[in-house]
Amino acid sequence: MYRQSIYEQPTEELAILKHYGLDTLYPEVWVEENDSRKSTRFSHIEGPSQPINGNTTAPGDERFSWDDSDPLGLKPNVFWNDPLPPKTSNNQEIYENIKEKSQLLVCTKSFYPKLFLRRVHKDTSYDDLAVGAQTLRYTLEQKSEALRNLVQDNFDRFVSAKTTIDTVYGEMKAQSLNEESEYGVKGLDHALSEASDKAEQLFGPVLTNRRKAEKIRSTLSLLEKYKFFFNLPSNLMESIKQQKYDVVIRDYKKGKIVLESTMSTTSTNNNTESTTATSSTTATSISDNNSMERETTEDTALAAQYRKVFDKVWAEIEKIMEEMKDQLFKQLTEHWRSMEEQEKIINILLELDTVEDPVWHYLDSQYKYIIDLLKESYSEQLDKIIALKKSLQVTSTDPKDLALRLKKAIRIVNIRDFDALAASKDMDVQIWKATLEIVKSLSDLLLRCLPDFWKLSKSFIEGKFQKNPAILSANRRRRQAMDLRKVEQCQNMAKSVIDLYASLLSEFFNLIPPSSPYSYSYLQSPALLSPLPQDTNSNNNSDDYLLSFVPPQSDSVTSCYFLTKVLHEMSECVNDINAINMSADASCELFSIMEKTRWKFVEIICDAWNSDAKSFYLLEDWTLDQDNREITNFLRNFHIFHKYNSRCAYKIASLDYVSDKDDSKGSSKITDAYLKKIKGAFLDSLYSYLDGLVHLVFSEYVPLEPSHDKEPIDFIHKSRIDPTSMDSRILLTVSNLSNLKQMMIPRIVSQFESAYKCSMSEDTKTLNDVVDQLDGILFEDYIKRKTELVRYIVVDGITSGEINWYSISKPTEVHSFVYEALLSLVLVHAEISDITKPLVNRALSVLLENMALNCLEAFQKVEKFGMGGMLQATLEIEFMHQTLSQYVTPQAQETLQLIYTTIEQLYDTSQESGNLESELSSVKQLLVESRKNTSLQFLCFKKPK
Repeated sequence: MYRQSIYEQPTEELAILKHYGLDTLYPEVWVEENDSRKSTRFSHIEGPSQPINGNTTAPGDERFSWDDSDPLGLKPNVFWNDPLPPKTSNNQEIYENIKEKSQLLVCTKSFYPKLFLRRVHKDTSYDDLAVGAQTLRYTLEQKSEALRNLVQDNFDRFVSAKTTIDTVYGEMKAQSLNEESEYGVKGLDHALSEASDKAEQLFGPVLTNRRKAEKIRSTLSLLEKYKFFFNLPSNLMESIKQQKYDVVIRDYKKGKIVLESTMSTTSTNNNTESTTATSSTTATSISDNNSMERETTEDTALAAQYRKVFDKVWAEIEKIMEEMKDQLFKQLTEHWRSMEEQEKIINILLELDTVEDPVWHYLDSQYKYIIDLLKESYSEQLDKIIALKKSLQVTSTDPKDLALRLKKAIRIVNIRDFDALAASKDMDVQIWKATLEIVKSLSDLLLRCLPDFWKLSKSFIEGKFQKNPAILSANRRRRQAMDLRKVEQCQNMAKSVIDLYASLLSEFFNLIPPSSPYSYSYLQSPALLSPLPQDTNSNNNSDDYLLSFVPPQSDSVTSCYFLTKVLHEMSECVNDINAINMSADASCELFSIMEKTRWKFVEIICDAWNSDAKSFYLLEDWTLDQDNREITNFLRNFHIFHKYNSRCAYKIASLDYVSDKDDSKGSSKITDAYLKKIKGAFLDSLYSYLDGLVHLVFSEYVPLEPSHDKEPIDFIHKSRIDPTSMDSRILLTVSNLSNLKQMMIPRIVSQFESAYKCSMSEDTKTLNDVVDQLDGILFEDYIKRKTELVRYIVVDGITSGEINWYSISKPTEVHSFVYEALLSLVLVHAEISDITKPLVNRALSVLLENMALNCLEAFQKVEKFGMGGMLQATLEIEFMHQTLSQYVTPQAQETLQLIYTTIEQLYDTSQESGNLESELSSVKQLLVESRKNTSLQFLCFKKPK
């Protein structure tokens, strides 16, 4: 018979049951009062007003009458060391606590001996357990004996009760209370069935609507309870739209937890509700049973429907998350994004546990992008250079045009206006700028992409993107081979990028042979091999013109300027790449390309240096130097040219090309190969320059710039010489050579020795010897022509026959040929003084020596001197001697003495008619008067005070 649970009673009945210690109004077992009122550890627990989780009673219906004494007699009770459950515990907690405690009570059906020993006697010794077992056996024997005594003492009462029951049963049969009439309740059952059918008719629709209302109310309650879950798809889409991916991940994980907990709760409730419905059906009629079964089926279907709804919502969420993953993976291939953004995206994808590794996806995509970008940039820039060479008019390679560009470049270097050089519209500058741009473009791309790529690769190699290090450790053996392969691939990809950078530059600068495996000739434009139309004014080959990166018409100064800037770009790139600590192979490749480039650039500078030095003489415009008017600007320009090329070569050879300061005191060590190459160019350029000086003197002067293109002449600093005059050119050249030997060569050699840490004493000596030889050749040529003029005057005056040296009368004046000879020297003095005054003494001294020799030669041809002839010759030689006295050298003095001796030897003493001393005195007086009368004409020969 169904027992109504204590938790289903009204409040008044609950109070009665509590008072008498009962759990139902229809008890089937008699319980002694002292047992039901016994105080236990659970006596403080009051029954809840609602069922606990659908159960009407605790296990065994012994919730309020449990005997918690220790059956072994060793402990005060079985719960002596367990804490009391808090009075604030909810029904579920109370039920779970009671269920667990019942397994420790020997009086319950759920008693679990192993748990009992583990929980109650976990600290009891074996000896005590043996005593407890003996006590338990004794207790059982006592209870068996008591039961036997009870049966013996009440046997009569049992027999009497049996007789009474048989009597009652007989009477019941006699009154038709049998099985056929269902013991008298058949009619009652029929009446109740009719009443049930009518109740079903009347209240069925009402109950159906009530169930529908309950379902709606339950659904609304469910929607309200799981409002977050059902709104999750729209919230995710909105967060994704705003790129709040951290919010997306947080909400997604929260939704996943809600789904798992909800599905677990729904399944449990289905089972509980089914059990409760079955119990309720037993307490009512068969009609109620059918109705409740239908209701239970509907509730189960409703729960399944909820599950479908949750599954459908979750499927939509998963679809959104997959779309977001695809979107994030696509963003990893968007290379315009910063590294910080990409790392955030990678971490988000790692949080989502994607099948594909986002780090590897990014690295592979970034590697392909960098490779393609470098190739594309190189090809694009190369095509621009080819198009530039084709579109710009090829500048003539005429030496004068090249000299004009060199002169312009030297002027820019002198005033350090390099911006003007870079802004030039000349073709060679345009090509150099394009060359610089191609190196800058490749270097910028490498620096923009490779450091971030390697940084992420390094983090990937070091496992910094592993979400759970414990999982990584557990799966290390399984993933070791794959990780090592990816690590090697990361290193190879980074090295491949550097190899490509080096190969592209090697290809462009012709640093490697075409058959090299690193050659990228396929990147070059087909136009590279297409010849240009031949320029009749140009001697260069079109193919060479296109294939060489150095403009054929570029001067050495411009080449040095741009080559140092190109190498500066490369060095900054290489230094920055080396700073990220990549593999040794990558560093070696960068070192190799730098070494090859440096050597190539030094070769280019040296070749251009020597080439410009050979034609440098064309820059001589015979303009006097502002600071020293004894020399021309030609020396200053050559010093600027020589110093700048030498310094640029030093910067490249020593990798000291970052600073623009004078590196004459450079600290970097130059290798022997570089020193030999640059030193050779240094000396060759000096010798070529000296050769050009000779060419300047003996070639007809043609201005480098046409008169209408020349700048306005500054007459203050311009020379007053006529550059078309060979004598003027010789004098200035000799003066330049003198300055070159005394000032320039020691200075530039000293700078070179200081910078390159070498000794050039032998080379300097050789240079000075060459300068002396050139000086002698040029000065001798000048003196020779002037001497010829003086010789003609002197020899003709002495030997022409107009003077009879034997019969000539006593002298009254100096002959005119002496004046003419001296006046020709006055002209020489004026010419030299106007051009280079320091050469006056040297030139007149040599001319005086030669003139003395000419006089000696002429007088030696005279047969005899008479008295008058001897005095006349003496007067003229002495006049010449005293007039040029400050230029008399020992050699000239010796020659003059020979002249006096010759005159004396050829003098015929038979013609003496008076006192010779008196005659000589009168000649002396005449000499004084003659010098006084000509003092103004020969003032230039007067020795300055």
